[in-house]
Amino acid sequence: MKHYINNFNASLLEALAEDKQLTRLVLDESATKKITAVLPRCYNQSSPEHYMRLTLQSMDGASYELIDICNSGGKLSIWRAGMEGTACSAWPAGTQVLCAATAASFGNDGGTIVIEREAAINDQLNALEIDASNGRNQVLLAGKDESEDLPIVIINMKDGDEMLLEFKGINTIDELPAVLNASRLAREI
Repeated sequence: MKHYINNFNASLLEALAEDKQLTRLVLDESATKKITAVLPRCYNQSSPEHYMRLTLQSMDGASYELIDICNSGGKLSIWRAGMEGTACSAWPAGTQVLCAATAASFGNDGGTIVIEREAAINDQLNALEIDASNGRNQVLLAGKDESEDLPIVIINMKDGDEMLLEFKGINTIDELPAVLNASRLAREI
């Protein structure tokens, strides 16, 4: 899950090399505490469940790189670098570090896709199949039959992808369907 801090702005205390994956991000104590207060601890740095996308930006704003970080027990580690097609670069101490909206985080990729529940039924999986490649904003309409009890499987979604899936006809959290791990199901089929 991606986490954010509004208007976060700090500076690097130590330089970063071009190859910075799985290295430590050193900020001042106050900035580090702000991040670790909202970013849960990561127990698996190679694939953290919780992360934050930050922008490394030159002082003149002419160049930048997007990185994903995780909380390694109160210290910040860089999980991934060069995100959203930005170039991996070396950054000197004093480089600005921002938590800001990025195109991939909030961009609209062509509108909202409306899915008829009956069209989403995958008989082989006995589940409702949602294809993430259809768009970031999708609405699943309410069903009129036994398909209302089927779990959801989201396919074509990669690590770091985000999608807003709205469920029409659901009024309480208890009515939400189960969401299954598609990568595990693929091995079983």
